[in-house]
Amino acid sequence: MHRTHPLQPWFGNPAFVEEVITATIANLDQLEPQLAATVATPLILALTPSLLDPVASRKSAELTAVTLQRLGYSPSVSLALIESLAHLVAKHGTANEAATIERQRQRLQARAVDSLHRRQRAELQSALALSHHDPLTGLMNRRGFVDAMSASLQRAQRSHSTVAIAILDLGTLTMASSERDPRDSDRLLVELARQLDSLTRSTDTIARLGGATFALLVEGDSERTEMLAIVERELRGVELSASLAGQPSPPTWHAGLAVYPHDGTDSLALLSVAEAALVEARTMNATPGLNLALASSRQLQESRPMTGVYSPIGDGGNHLEVRYQPIVDLTTGSIAHLEALVRLKTHAGIVGPEDFIDSLARDERRTLFEVVLSQVADDIQDYDVSLPISVNIEPDLVSEDGYAESIIASWAARSIPAHLLTIEITETQDLVSLAYGPLALLKAAGHRLALDDFGAGYASLSRIMSFPFDEIKLDRAFSEPIDLLNVGLPLMTVAIDMSQLMDFDLVIEGIEDPRVIPVLRTLGARLAQGYALSRPLSMADVLALTNPLPLTTDLSHSMIAAAVQVFRWERAVLSLAASEGATADLAPECIITDTLVDPDLIRLHQAQHLLAQRLLLDNDSATVNEFCRLGRELRQLVSTRLATD
Repeated sequence: MHRTHPLQPWFGNPAFVEEVITATIANLDQLEPQLAATVATPLILALTPSLLDPVASRKSAELTAVTLQRLGYSPSVSLALIESLAHLVAKHGTANEAATIERQRQRLQARAVDSLHRRQRAELQSALALSHHDPLTGLMNRRGFVDAMSASLQRAQRSHSTVAIAILDLGTLTMASSERDPRDSDRLLVELARQLDSLTRSTDTIARLGGATFALLVEGDSERTEMLAIVERELRGVELSASLAGQPSPPTWHAGLAVYPHDGTDSLALLSVAEAALVEARTMNATPGLNLALASSRQLQESRPMTGVYSPIGDGGNHLEVRYQPIVDLTTGSIAHLEALVRLKTHAGIVGPEDFIDSLARDERRTLFEVVLSQVADDIQDYDVSLPISVNIEPDLVSEDGYAESIIASWAARSIPAHLLTIEITETQDLVSLAYGPLALLKAAGHRLALDDFGAGYASLSRIMSFPFDEIKLDRAFSEPIDLLNVGLPLMTVAIDMSQLMDFDLVIEGIEDPRVIPVLRTLGARLAQGYALSRPLSMADVLALTNPLPLTTDLSHSMIAAAVQVFRWERAVLSLAASEGATADLAPECIITDTLVDPDLIRLHQAQHLLAQRLLLDNDSATVNEFCRLGRELRQLVSTRLATD
C-alpha cells in the first residue's frame, strides 16, 4: 500500500482545485469549455498519488485523458491539467520531491497520449467496420459492395474471367407491407437478406444498397447469357410469401444484370448498366416472382458514361468549368480554404464529375488535371487569392515517374507560393503502394497534402497515418443526419479527437443538411464543406460572399442535437464508471431529458439514468451492455423520427 502525502487531503479542497483549473486554462493555446470543479476534483485526487509516488496506480493518466475526452474536452486539456497539477503539487510539496514529480509528470503525459491513441484507433477501426455493413440486415452496404466489386474486377482482369452484377428492387413490396405495418417492411427486408445469403455461393457477394434495393455479385468464367442463367437460378430460389409481402398473391420483383467485360470494365460503368437493365425489367410483362433482364443495346449506349467529349476551358461546344467550394471554419464562419471542382458543360446541360471522370482514359485524366491546375493558377493570380486551393489527382497519376516534379516545376514557374496549392488524393487501394514517395516530394516543396474520402476503408489506419497529410476529409457518408446518428457519431468523434492529437486538419464533407452544423460544432469539429454552407461557385462569386458566413447555431428543439448530447453523456458515464472510486454522486449532470420532448425518447433516457446509477456503484459488463443498447435504441428511434418527418 503506497503512502499518503500529508498535503494530499488539501489537494481536493475548492481553493486548490480552482488554482489548478486556472493554471490549466492559462496553459492552453485555445479557448476551451469551462473546466468544471465537479469534473476536475476526482481527477486531481486520482492524479496526485501518481505524482508523489512512482509505484502508485498507472490508471490515473488514462482515467484523466479518457474522462476529459468523453466529456467533450480536447486532448490538450489532459496534458495541461497534468502540467499545472504537477507544478502546483511541487510548489506545495518539499524540495526533495521536485525531481520525482517532474519525472512522473512526463510519464503521466506520455501515458495520457498513448491511452487516447490506443482507444481512438480501436474505436475508429470498429466504426470503419460498421460503416461497411447495413445495420438492419447485416449485409454489406453500398460502400462495402463497391469495394468488393473493385477487388472482384481486379481478379477477373488477371484471370480473364467474368463478373455479373445484379441490382434487385423490392420497392413496391416494401411499400405495400409498410402501409399495413411499418415493421413488416423491415421483416421483409431481413427475410430476403436471409434467403439470399443462404441460396448464393460462398464466393458470391450480397449487399443492401439502401431502401429496398439489393445487389448481388457473382464471379464465373461463362459468357454473358450464361451468367444471366446462373444469376437467375440463384435468385429464383427466393420465396417471398404473399402474406409477408402484404399482397393477395405471390409478389413481383425486378432485377437488372450487367456482366464484365461485355457491359463495362469498371464499377461505375457496370452499376450504370445494371440500373439500366433494372429499368428494362420494370417494363417487362410482370409475372409473379422474379423479373430479370439484361440491358438492351440502346440502353447500354445511353447508360455508359461519356468519354472524350471535353475541350479546354473556354472553348465552344462541350467544355470544362472549374468551380470552387468553400471549406468553412465552423468556429468563426470564415472561409478557411477552397476546393476546385470540375464539371462538364454540354448543350444538354451540366454534367457532374461523377458522371464522366471515371470513364476517361489515363492520358485524358492527366490532361484534365493539368487543365484544372492551370485554371486554378490563373484564378489565384487574376483575383489575388490568398486562400489555399485543393486540386484532386489520382494515386496512379501522381506516382508516374517525374510527374510530381513536373507539378512542382509548373507551379513554381507561375511564381505562386507553394502553400496555396493543396494536392488532394483519394483514398484507394493503390494509395499506399504507389504514392508515398511522390507525396513526400510535394510536401518537401511546400505544397499542402489532403486525403479525400477517408473512411471508404481501403487502407489501414496505421498506413494512412504514416503519410505526411496536412488535411484529412471524412467521407460524406457519415454526415447525413440519419447516418450520423447510426454510424457516424463514434467515427466522427474519434476522428475529431485524432485530428487534435495528431495535428492535422479534419474536414467533414457532404454537409447538405443545416441541422448538422450545430451538432458538428458541439462535437468539436472545426472544418466542414457542403451545400448547407455554400455551393460551388466561380472565383468571383466566392470572393463576393459574406465572410464570415452566417452559420446555424441554434440547438434548441433539435432531436439530433439532443441525441448527440445523450451520446456524450453516455461516454462520460462510462468513463467515470471505469474509474477507481466512482460513486453515484459523481454522475455527470444531465439536462437533456427536457429537450427530448418525444415520450418514447424520454422513457429510454430515464431508463439510462437508472442504469447509470447502477454502473457507478457496480461496473459489471451486463449493465454496461444494457446501458449502451438503450443509447443505440434511442438514436435509432431519433433516426426513424427524422426519416418520417
